[in-house]
Amino acid sequence: MRAVSILEVVDPSVWDEIAAAVPIEVHLEERLDARRAVVGPSFVADALPGLTERGVDVLVRYARRDTAPEAADGLWATVDALPADARRVLHSAQRHAHDRVVRGFHAWDPMGDADAVRTLHAAGLLTRDPEDPTPGWAARFHLHADLPEPPSWALDFDEAVMEETDDLSAALPGPAVLLQDMAGLAAAIGATAPKRTHAGPLARADARRLGRRLGVPDLARDGLFEAHPRWVRALHGLEILGAVGIDPIQRLLFLDLGVEDLLGGTTAEAVDRLVRRLVPWDLHPLLDALRRALATAGDQALDEAIVLEALHDQARELLFPAWARGGGPVYPHVDGEDARPYDEDGWDRVEARLVEKTLDALLRLGLIRRAPGIFAATDDGRAWADVVPSPPTLWCGSDLELVVPPGALTPWERFQLERLTTCLARDVVDRHRLDRGALTAWLATHDLAEAVALLERRCLAVPTSVIETLARWGRSAQRVVLTRGVLLDP
Repeated sequence: MRAVSILEVVDPSVWDEIAAAVPIEVHLEERLDARRAVVGPSFVADALPGLTERGVDVLVRYARRDTAPEAADGLWATVDALPADARRVLHSAQRHAHDRVVRGFHAWDPMGDADAVRTLHAAGLLTRDPEDPTPGWAARFHLHADLPEPPSWALDFDEAVMEETDDLSAALPGPAVLLQDMAGLAAAIGATAPKRTHAGPLARADARRLGRRLGVPDLARDGLFEAHPRWVRALHGLEILGAVGIDPIQRLLFLDLGVEDLLGGTTAEAVDRLVRRLVPWDLHPLLDALRRALATAGDQALDEAIVLEALHDQARELLFPAWARGGGPVYPHVDGEDARPYDEDGWDRVEARLVEKTLDALLRLGLIRRAPGIFAATDDGRAWADVVPSPPTLWCGSDLELVVPPGALTPWERFQLERLTTCLARDVVDRHRLDRGALTAWLATHDLAEAVALLERRCLAVPTSVIETLARWGRSAQRVVLTRGVLLDP
């Protein structure tokens, strides 16, 4: 296979237009058909600027390739064929892993479960980290990237559900709203490429352009980005999570390749992904359990003591696997450390305190409200637990305007829609208008069919005139397309 750049025209007659602008023949390496040709590296450096100067717009795209799936059925069969002990250890490793990396003493007993770990290692489901010098099966391991999700703990929190009380704390700003703002700001940054001054704030002229793109009149007028806490918080979130970077020389902000992964999936999935980045990873096994509890409660509250009792009785090894030492179960420990018995006192001193710590983290993240002995989900917490009602629909007019009610879009859909449109007004209900220039920029990384599918999926109805307008804009933008990184047989 070889990677090449392919120049494609909408009609063979366009070749004459290109030839009139630049000497195209010297850059052609191979004619594939009447509309496509392989061009050499010199085309980008020498011909592309000349075409742009002479009014021949070229849409530059990069080839998109789906990740080649491995034999999923074979991997499922391998897991199903494992002995019961090995499968139990594998599921424990998956629940304790962070970015598919797990420390042995967190997920299994290095002595008692050695045979099971050896079986997983031989099957290629676990591989030892070559940079970890820890001897034995307590070392750091990498999980196979395509493993099926482990089964959820069968937890029942029905007895913990109770009515909300008046002394529950006020809800703090939550991640679901933050993700929506991050998606909108990311789209605006991608379109405007603002610059930070050497003092730190965004340049005022760039901030004004951001304000116009975001539909924020005050920001568009004064250019004082730091005076708008909502968008400062969104920018900090994007930077902290690595979704936005800054060029060290020109100080321009740019979108990282991982921004769509950060925002992808349903709202519940995007919130969960963000929560797991902000909560210490050793508490992650508790997140699924507490998420299940909030889903059980819905719009009601939960008795904290009964939740703790349910965790103790139904999933005692959720956080720590018991090690067999000295004739009885003990907590995981390092060599030379006194072993703590795995008993009721240990639960109160260790797991109960970690549950309390996790609830405090969820409170700070705006996912729950708390009162002494009670907690309940906020609106964002219910979004995380995936117990929100069906989202409202968008309204699309024949004048290309979109009306977006709150909660109508997932963060990923918000990001795509804001890339396709210009925001006219941003309030409880947002107003956007489909934009030709925005669609042209969007087509550099996506297909027109994806834009139409997004509108048809979320709008009550899409007028035929809107589809026809998008198709006309798409044909115009793709009269001449340069696709880089296409794989061809040698």
